[in-house]
Amino acid sequence: MKKILLLVSSISLLANGLYAQDNNATGNEQKTFRFGLKISPTPTWLRSNELNYIKNDGIKLGFGFGLQTEFSINSTASFVTGLGGDFLGGKQTYLKGQGYVLTKDNEYTESKNTKFTEDNTTVTDKKFYEINSRTTKISYVTIPIMLKLMTKDIAHFKYFGVFGGNIAVQTKFRVTDEITELRPNGTTYTEFGKSNITEMRPDGDLIPVNLGLNAGIGAEYNLSGSTSVFVSLNYLRGFINQYQNTSEIMVDQIRENLNNKTQPKSSKQSALSDGMQLNIGILF
Repeated sequence: MKKILLLVSSISLLANGLYAQDNNATGNEQKTFRFGLKISPTPTWLRSNELNYIKNDGIKLGFGFGLQTEFSINSTASFVTGLGGDFLGGKQTYLKGQGYVLTKDNEYTESKNTKFTEDNTTVTDKKFYEINSRTTKISYVTIPIMLKLMTKDIAHFKYFGVFGGNIAVQTKFRVTDEITELRPNGTTYTEFGKSNITEMRPDGDLIPVNLGLNAGIGAEYNLSGSTSVFVSLNYLRGFINQYQNTSEIMVDQIRENLNNKTQPKSSKQSALSDGMQLNIGILF
């Protein structure tokens, strides 16, 4: 028992000695826990894995904010997490004549269950649209989980790299569709006009969570004591399609199928959220 107590005491003294040396080397007391706030301008876009059906067509300037917490492992490594809100999105163009059926109150129906094989030219409770492009706005509650590796103090600056991921849950998903309305002209459907349908939510097609890569580089500047400001540039890459792979709402070649009275296939869809995030914040 005495040997065990002696061993434990020796390890404790050695750990305390190493910790004291580490503090002396850095020139100030190392905190095991830090917290702070950040804001994050974030240019984002939606990547597609179905390039024959849909493609990226623009970047949206998003924004984020949140609480950041850091748990020190040693003087150069920390575990980083927190809680934040992110407002992301992008624009996509549709390439397969995709479209959908809405009720007269502009509510989605399951278009694949519409009987395209029948004569729909006399139907008055449904409206037929061909979609040209879609601009998406997504809000997430985000939890980052990252490892932060940082240099020693260099003239009040410390430089770091972070690598890990984000866990995010959708709180809002809205789309604005640029559409062509299709109306019967005799026995065929033709273009009636182009317009936008705003604030649509394709509930039946959505995946409510997202997982993704979060990696970046940055620097922090010590103001006084343990208070520092920091800036970093992070690359975000989503791993989860934010839609079901096959739509419950959208079908391919809607105009062709209406005119040929053939039943269309449900459309493939793909939207993975990517971005570049500029983080500016303060840690205490």
